[in-house]
Amino acid sequence: MIATDLSELGVEVLVAAARLTRLASRDVSSLPHAAMRLMGRLDELGPTRISDLAKADRCSQPTMSNLVQRQEENGWVRREPDPADSRASLISLTDAGRAELDQARHEAGAAIAARLSQLPASDVATLQAAVTVMRSILTQRVEGERP
Repeated sequence: MIATDLSELGVEVLVAAARLTRLASRDVSSLPHAAMRLMGRLDELGPTRISDLAKADRCSQPTMSNLVQRQEENGWVRREPDPADSRASLISLTDAGRAELDQARHEAGAAIAARLSQLPASDVATLQAAVTVMRSILTQRVEGERP
């Protein structure tokens, strides 16, 4: 495959994954989409500063602060002092937040499972292999990439 084809494949994977995520999140009743996105990011990154969460989510720091505050009021995230900087806080999931995120993911997964059940077994096997490849992509480092 030449570079242009890989770029086109990259776009197709990105668009399909985003659309699939939006399709699945429509059937999640337990957690608003923005909260699910925040909590998923915390699950991925671990304890994180609000400024880094805002950067990762490509939103303003005040927007992220408001979102974090709402989830803190729900008991789903907590603030703790940043040991590296006493002026800053780290945001992390609480046990209740993890349970809520797991429930929302199960609801989203069930929405996709209903569609998967209509596919031939060979397509399901292809998707299982694709998930393995996607996980590999997520753990790769590319030269020049920021950590």
